[in-house]
Amino acid sequence: MAKHTTLKRGQLLKYIGKRWKNLNISSPFMKFLGYDGNGFADMWVEYQGRTLFISIKEVELAS
Repeated sequence: MAKHTTLKRGQLLKYIGKRWKNLNISSPFMKFLGYDGNGFADMWVEYQGRTLFISIKEVELAS
């Protein structure tokens, strides 16, 4: 996703980045929580009840 995309808290995103150990590929959806304080390159999301810090490049808007 492009930097400076306007997202609202709770908006649904789809993870498209590199896989990690606890990623359930059949359920790649997460909720947007907020941007990092240092710009729009990183964000906080909720994934299966856990809060994660990821790059905006690793997600796209869920349809």
